[in-house]
Amino acid sequence: MLRTIVQKNTALSGMADQKANILTASSLILVTVLVSRYSELPDLANEILILLFFICLSITFSLISLFPIYKNDKLKKSNWLFFGDYNNTSYEDYADHMIQIMKSEAKTYDTLLLEIYQSGVVLGNKFKFIRWSYTSLMSGFAIFLIMIFINKIILT
Repeated sequence: MLRTIVQKNTALSGMADQKANILTASSLILVTVLVSRYSELPDLANEILILLFFICLSITFSLISLFPIYKNDKLKKSNWLFFGDYNNTSYEDYADHMIQIMKSEAKTYDTLLLEIYQSGVVLGNKFKFIRWSYTSLMSGFAIFLIMIFINKIILT
């Protein structure tokens, strides 16, 4: 059961990273195209600036989703399976601690459950920022189209 959860979390994390990379790359292409065409479309200057703002916001959220952020002040446990919790520890201290954990089946399962829990929290944060990235990109397009409609259809 624990192995299945870890495999699913790993697959979902890879999918989240892939989505964030696609969002970032496609948004950067849009920025390049819009900036290169900006001077050719002076009547759409305000609309393009608004769209660029939302695209940059989308890029920011997608890049944030690529960084695993885990902060839980309620849980004061160190996760000895996560490199960030032991990277400043000497090998001897790390090995001693891991051997102590593995001597007890309960401690081993507790450590595995802590790893699964923390990776799930990180995964939830990744998908939250990806959702914000999509939302800001789609909002930018919607506002862009509404502004064009108002300026070109209604005001003329």
